[in-house]
Amino acid sequence: IMSSVLLRDFVLQIAICSERAACIARYIRFMHSDFNSIIQEKQLDENHQHLDADYKTLADVIIQEVIKRDLYPRLDQRIFGEEDGSLKLQSSAEKIVIDVTGTDEDIVTLLKQLFNNKSSQSIETLANIISSSFDITLPEHYQHSLRKIPEQFSIDLSNIGIWIDPVDGTQQYINGTDGIIDSHTGITIDGLPTALVLIGCFDIRHGNAIIGVINRAFHQRIDAFKWESLIYWGTALPDGKFNNLDDVCKETRSNDKQVLLHGSVNTSNKLLAIALKQANVFLVTKAAAYNWDLCAAHAIILSINGQILDLRQILDFYKQNQSLVNLNLTEFQIVYNKISSSHFNPKDYACAPFIAYHNQQDLADILQLLASDSIAFD
Repeated sequence: IMSSVLLRDFVLQIAICSERAACIARYIRFMHSDFNSIIQEKQLDENHQHLDADYKTLADVIIQEVIKRDLYPRLDQRIFGEEDGSLKLQSSAEKIVIDVTGTDEDIVTLLKQLFNNKSSQSIETLANIISSSFDITLPEHYQHSLRKIPEQFSIDLSNIGIWIDPVDGTQQYINGTDGIIDSHTGITIDGLPTALVLIGCFDIRHGNAIIGVINRAFHQRIDAFKWESLIYWGTALPDGKFNNLDDVCKETRSNDKQVLLHGSVNTSNKLLAIALKQANVFLVTKAAAYNWDLCAAHAIILSINGQILDLRQILDFYKQNQSLVNLNLTEFQIVYNKISSSHFNPKDYACAPFIAYHNQQDLADILQLLASDSIAFD
């Protein structure tokens, strides 16, 4: 029977998993100095047959399987993500199951198969980073921030499900440009720093997001091919809301205007801007984001008493009542436990159009505007 673990130990374990994921994502991204030539280099013969999965998917699948391996045993049946754990070699139409539980030699053999039996130092190095014996240590300030969680707080793992997005912001990951920061808001709006590792825990009984870890794998460039991470975490248990946002995010907004974000590109990066209070409200009017995009950020937003709500439902309520006074908003929140047991289909996990905010007054203000305007939902 799965037992309770200390909440701070569990969050630390997730943060370490996120950092191994970040190391893998960074190494694959810069395994060869010209990432894009690698994508073409995978042609196996004159017919231009190549790995069905391009490099980004390789990073995604490997990271997802590594997190399943490294988090607490037997949680792996309740770790969900975008990938199905295999990659297809088009040359033979053979599907290779990505198994990272074996020895270092097994992992090298697997990678050689994926890289068309090329043997190289970079494959050995990647295998080493993937291996569970490769030691991941976090800077002391992360360990220190986790002491905010009182020692007596524990969590029952038998009630936990996990959504992973191994490399969110795939297009940015491939383009590989330096980050661009909006000078008015401090929001990172483009480039590698918007590619995030997302690990979000939810309660399988009611579906609420309860723990979020977001690793900005490309936070700061150290040299041509080296970057370091920034890890954000938050917990949203009924009696335990903790996070490290004040510790890791010193910069504050340089203006006092209300900032409204919209659109479904870079969803989790925009949600992070809400958690960091760099923006007030984020609106998505179509069902274009998925459980794995939202869950981690949702828990962090909840940890600062913000929320992500179903936009249609809350807007309908507001139009009828013209007020949010004494309303229990949790009945409108996005939940994450509707897991289909049949064949995995990403469409099943699309989230309804939503609104995210960190301050309830901002919610009331924007609903007033939206209620008077007709808003189109797709």
